[in-house]
Amino acid sequence: MKYSFLFLLLLAGLLTGAQSSSSMLSDDSTRSIELREIQVSTTARSDRQRMIQFYRGNQSAGIEDILARLPEITLIRRGTYGMEPAIRSLSGGQINVLLDGMRIHGACTDKMDPATIYIEPVNLDEVQLQTGTQGFLYGASIGGTVNLKTATVPCHNTRKINGSVSSGYQSAAKSFYESLQLRYSSGKFAIHSSVTWRNSEAYRSGGGQRIPFSQYQKVNYSTTASYQLNERTLLKADYIGDHGWNIGYPALPMDVGYAVARIGSLSLQQNKPGQRMYQWTTKIYANQVRHYMDDTHRPNVPMHMDMPGRSLTWGLYTEGLMKLTRQQQVRVIADFSSTRLKASMTMYENGQPPMYMLTWPDNRKDQGGIGMNWKWRADSNWTLQSVIRMDLISTALTSQEAKEHIRILGVNNAGRLELLKNISVTAVRKLYPWLQSSLSLAYAERMPTATELYGFYLFNAQDGYDYLGNPKLAPERSLQGEWSLQVQGKKIRIKTSLFYQHIRDFISGSIDPSFSTMTIGAHGVKKFSALPDAHLTGVEASLLFKPVAALDFISTLRYTRGEDHSGDPLPMIAPLKSTSTIRYQFSRFFLQAETEAATAQKKISNKYGEDKTPGYLLLHVRSGFSFQLAGKKTDLQYGIENLLDKNYHEHLDWGNVKRPGRNVYVLLRVKFG
Repeated sequence: MKYSFLFLLLLAGLLTGAQSSSSMLSDDSTRSIELREIQVSTTARSDRQRMIQFYRGNQSAGIEDILARLPEITLIRRGTYGMEPAIRSLSGGQINVLLDGMRIHGACTDKMDPATIYIEPVNLDEVQLQTGTQGFLYGASIGGTVNLKTATVPCHNTRKINGSVSSGYQSAAKSFYESLQLRYSSGKFAIHSSVTWRNSEAYRSGGGQRIPFSQYQKVNYSTTASYQLNERTLLKADYIGDHGWNIGYPALPMDVGYAVARIGSLSLQQNKPGQRMYQWTTKIYANQVRHYMDDTHRPNVPMHMDMPGRSLTWGLYTEGLMKLTRQQQVRVIADFSSTRLKASMTMYENGQPPMYMLTWPDNRKDQGGIGMNWKWRADSNWTLQSVIRMDLISTALTSQEAKEHIRILGVNNAGRLELLKNISVTAVRKLYPWLQSSLSLAYAERMPTATELYGFYLFNAQDGYDYLGNPKLAPERSLQGEWSLQVQGKKIRIKTSLFYQHIRDFISGSIDPSFSTMTIGAHGVKKFSALPDAHLTGVEASLLFKPVAALDFISTLRYTRGEDHSGDPLPMIAPLKSTSTIRYQFSRFFLQAETEAATAQKKISNKYGEDKTPGYLLLHVRSGFSFQLAGKKTDLQYGIENLLDKNYHEHLDWGNVKRPGRNVYVLLRVKFG
């Protein structure tokens, strides 16, 4: 605590940056940004996007590194790869994680494969993040929505191939990063393809200790093709493939043999299709994820197990932005999706025949919903906004074998049909030209997940219990409020947000002594049940300061506190954390320094197997410059992360597995065409 308040006051914050930040505090409503070597037109970029643009200092960093810098997001870490995002300490089925508006369901019962791992930053246009009070426009949610938007290549009449090649190395894990991008445009037609390869060995923590089973390898490839039907209509096809293998999870008893995703979509985008219509997009999509856990590389395994899983999702949505009057606009969306899940486990005990069971009994979830975001600018000082969403969700078991598994839970008919309702109201008041305040109130509901409904003997390595689903669970319901204050000047922007959330029927695991354990060494069996209520309160703050053209300072702060109905702390709540960056850029050269600080977490959930986490302070330095190499524009970036080689872990790191120590990285990128 003694150093945390110093950094809270002086440094609270965020981020890194490789893009030019000269327009950090620009209020232009329309501008063109070079993002991941793709020229994209954008309108009304939020400060969040400006911070992301600013902060990409290590261009070989993954999506998870970007999300971790946002004050609203924390990451639950079970390994180096596949960290689970949480918005204001809510995760899993409490939030939506979308890719270009598409729903993607992981195929792992242990949450090793969140949707965020299937996109690389080279393809990323922007991160759309809506928190609880407005986070359900794209689907029922009590915690918010993360939507990762991929870039669209404009149809310019260049008629030549251009692109870039990147190569990087990081010392902590002896990891290599290689990426190739190719683009071609011929007036009405444009195509962009990319391939990225990552190979990371087991990393070393602070002090040089090797962390076993922390390695991974993956290849990601994508293609986007666009055809301009007319000046207002664009036809777009997207395909993303992602293949990971030999993925270690040091906090879990099993690793991943392979994780494969195939994601495809076809969309029609219209710009000003009618007198009052600004934009309209219709998309149809499908994706499949296959995931295979095994423990063949682990020593001293008492009983070998294989755990394959598969998810298959298809869906469609149509979304439009309309102008009702000069002061009013409305965004509407209608969508449908269907997901099928199945996961199993085969146990091989010496001298015994293999034992097989379903861990996700075959199940289907069908979801259809409509949403509306209405905004009214009453006058120059007042703006009112309302978000309304309704979802009809059906879940069912789809095989006789699945129904037989669930009968052990005392349920004969596990099918469900729920109508979920979400609504919020926001008022924004400009108090002075430089000061703005807003207040939001919301009611939200969310459906229990397949794990919470149908999970069958799923081992939780954090608390050491086997978990069983409960098909009778009611939807979680949330009442929440948020107040924010923003100061905006020519060279500075400060924003502070306070939020509160009261959740009814909060889903958690409770010990059920009537069931015996399946996992060797498990402490017992927990069954998902609903607590009467839970509470979350928190604060977020950010500072963007640009005293002169060549200097930028960005800082963020976050703190959340959670308690259940009996006053006990909720699990997986991160402590007070601040991150700050100062960046100097002169011509083609930049130099950047960062601090990252967290206080100790002493408010822990003993029932969930948590222990106290000490605080830490990290220092990072980054630099880079651009030059010509054989007539090609070339960028060289380098830096040292965890400069002081701190041996630490964060509170959301399962198993208290230490994070990487001092990491020296270098990346070379050459553009051509």
